[in-house]
Amino acid sequence: MSKVTLPAYTAVEAAFKDHGLAVTPSELHGLLSGMICGGMSVEDESWVGPVCDYANEGAPLTDGAKAAVSGVYDAAAAELGGLVTQLTTSTAAELADAEFHVSLLLPEANADLLLRAEGLSEWATNFISGLGLMGVEKHKLSPEVTEAISILEEIAQLGIDEDDDLAEQAALFDNVLAYVPECILTCLVELSQRQGEQDTADEEKPYIPGISPDQKPTLH
Repeated sequence: MSKVTLPAYTAVEAAFKDHGLAVTPSELHGLLSGMICGGMSVEDESWVGPVCDYANEGAPLTDGAKAAVSGVYDAAAAELGGLVTQLTTSTAAELADAEFHVSLLLPEANADLLLRAEGLSEWATNFISGLGLMGVEKHKLSPEVTEAISILEEIAQLGIDEDDDLAEQAALFDNVLAYVPECILTCLVELSQRQGEQDTADEEKPYIPGISPDQKPTLH
């Protein structure tokens, strides 16, 4: 599928500040991505209420603020919603040949490493929060998804020590960043079918047509 282009971090950041939204682009994109992976519909405006609570102290979004948030939401919904469609309509053979791209809205690659690391930490923290908003309970998940979320929890604690070798830490950061999309896809495969319904203690693992229980699409 074609790669979705996220809006520029600096442009989103400026728009949020202009409209008084108390959230960074990374925080918001992580939250929305977690909600979509957790089963939020991308066909309506289910995101509006949670975003008002999270980024606007519960107050309704002004038209300008809503437009600023919509740019981030639209990109996340197009990318992750497109993956859900592909996962649920493709055969196993088609999925084996497919390329899956998952993007994160972070400070640009030429930004200070400290800002990049902080953005990734914010993204991971809020992705997990987004899953929580959709009623995802870690103790009811498969081992694969539980591990993916645990990795994201560790990434959320990521920090940069200015007294250590920054080149070495930059390389480590890039390695960690490259692993995040795999965690996202792991969550998406299992959780996207929930559509926000409550789990029960004996609920079966969601079935995705064309994918056997022990098969997962390859991320490229």
